[in-house]
Amino acid sequence: VNDSSRNATFCHGHRQESQEKCTTCRWRRSRQKEALPFKVKVPAGVENGNQYCALQGQGEAGFNGGSYGDLFIVFVVDQSKEFRRDGAEIYFNQDISFVQAALGDEIEVKTVHGNVKLKIPAGTQTGTTFRLKGKGAPKLRGSGNGDEQVTVNIVTPKNLNEKQRLALKAFAEASGKKSFGEGFFEN
Repeated sequence: VNDSSRNATFCHGHRQESQEKCTTCRWRRSRQKEALPFKVKVPAGVENGNQYCALQGQGEAGFNGGSYGDLFIVFVVDQSKEFRRDGAEIYFNQDISFVQAALGDEIEVKTVHGNVKLKIPAGTQTGTTFRLKGKGAPKLRGSGNGDEQVTVNIVTPKNLNEKQRLALKAFAEASGKKSFGEGFFEN
């Protein structure tokens, strides 16, 4: 029985057995770099810089015929234009009008899970932060999600029509303010 596999040699540069001389490393067992495509399931909650051992034995070839190392992946997570993230906590800024802040309102707020309703109490000041429980990023080594922190910013109108100007002057007078300097009521 002629067993041709006895004459075969394993090329450690290409990780394969061959009857012919390897044209890349010429049997010198030199390590060759080769990019191989593969799929990796990205864990929920992964953060920028997290390291993950994806495939055992799929890293670089060992020296002198040694075993292959493991393939480690370091994740680079793109930043969002709307949200800021710190671990499982998500931060979001929401603009509201001074009328909504003064009288209170129910508004829709963006989260990474979709829009949700948020009740703004009457008398809310700019910079007030509201916590939306469980609306943050998934916890990588735990269960559930973090929270989303929504900070409201009161937007002052730049251009008022005559009706709005008179209503605000009436409000100021009802509050005891008798004179107005230049600025807010000026176009």
